[in-house]
Amino acid sequence: MISVKFDSLFLRLVRAQVVLLVCTLLLVVGLLRVQRNEMLAPQFAELWAPRIKAMVHHPINTVMAEASRQETVIVRHDAAPPGLTLPISAFPAVAIFMEELSGFGVKVDDARLRYTDEHFDMWLLVQVPDAAPVWMSGTVPWALLPVWTYRLTAAMALLSLVICLFSWNFARRVTNPLAQLRNRMQAHASNGIELPPPAQSMQERKAPPELIEIDQAYRQLAERLHRNERERALLMAGVSHDLRSPLSRIRLAAEMLPESPDNAEGVASITRNVDVADRLTASFLEFVRASTVPMNEEVDLAELMQQVLEGFDRATDELMIHSPLTLKLHGGNVLLIERLMFNLVDNAFKHGGSPVQIDLIEQDGWARLVVSDAGPGLPANGADRMVEAFARGDASRGSPGFGLGLAIVQQVVVRLHGELSFGQHLNRHQVTVQLPLRPSSRAGIDMQISHVKASARIRRYFP
Repeated sequence: MISVKFDSLFLRLVRAQVVLLVCTLLLVVGLLRVQRNEMLAPQFAELWAPRIKAMVHHPINTVMAEASRQETVIVRHDAAPPGLTLPISAFPAVAIFMEELSGFGVKVDDARLRYTDEHFDMWLLVQVPDAAPVWMSGTVPWALLPVWTYRLTAAMALLSLVICLFSWNFARRVTNPLAQLRNRMQAHASNGIELPPPAQSMQERKAPPELIEIDQAYRQLAERLHRNERERALLMAGVSHDLRSPLSRIRLAAEMLPESPDNAEGVASITRNVDVADRLTASFLEFVRASTVPMNEEVDLAELMQQVLEGFDRATDELMIHSPLTLKLHGGNVLLIERLMFNLVDNAFKHGGSPVQIDLIEQDGWARLVVSDAGPGLPANGADRMVEAFARGDASRGSPGFGLGLAIVQQVVVRLHGELSFGQHLNRHQVTVQLPLRPSSRAGIDMQISHVKASARIRRYFP
């Protein structure tokens, strides 16, 4: 199995092209060798035929050869070749060789190859008129067998190098635009931001037409999503901001009503509902703020966690914390991280159960925040739905809250390039947030782009 680190579309294209071209080259070379052997086989048959005829009537194990032509050594045997042999009658060149011998009056029934004394011998079962067939052997003509030469090795190595360079260049030209498109999609998926397109368009880089169409479709989709998100944020911020004035007037009018036993309950009800509406508008603003404010501050997570817990005013047996004295996170925002911590602890008390325990530790350059409670936890397969805006675990909406707590947490975690997960441990529900203590430079650029694009038109709504 290929490691993921060394596996990509680019490498797969290179490997596929190299394997395909090398196999094609081997096939062509093999066919050329076979054709060459078939051309030389008649010449060797003409050389061997008279000597085989002469050896038919010679005593067994006698030798006929010419001192200057060692390859024409012929030996007659009284038995089949001993040891391991390879039948070669079906080889194209050997079949032609046997057919040519037949034309010279030498009929061969079988041919085998045997390795002895650092060379190959070819054994032939020759028919003898009015007698049993006899075995004869001779040093095999190398032209009848496939032979790998040094020149062929050098040619194959050189050609393979040329093929690899060509395949590398071709695959790189095909996959470079795709890799850049993947990076833009990954940035968009993780941060909700579309990176600026490269200086050269795909048409200028001669990308494949299908990839150009994918890039254009993605740009249109990203623009539509960005426009929808911007309009949604503007709508939520605008409505929340504009509702504050009438809510304040309603509260003021209720408080200015004459106090009497008859209207005391009504005034209190109006005040309570105004407070609920005011908290809802504040949640809207917090949700929009989570995706727009810049992330360029150094935050002491341990100190900030202590400040958040002091605001809950809970006994030590209801709220416990384990954290270092200090834990610095670079490239964050104090208000957003404070809201993240508050929402997690607040959800634990509202929807879980006491005691609530907070564990804050540093692990391999990451801050790990675990908030656990004694509640039942999320419904099965409900984690993805619960981080959406206005999602509620209680379908009847009988529990307090507006369904924006975890959505704000998710927004902050995504902007910090972290991870949010839910689980169970020792019959306790856990929410785990992992944040990199030092975001990459690329993340900072992404956040700056997001701030320039999204916050310019929304900032005016925040006090």
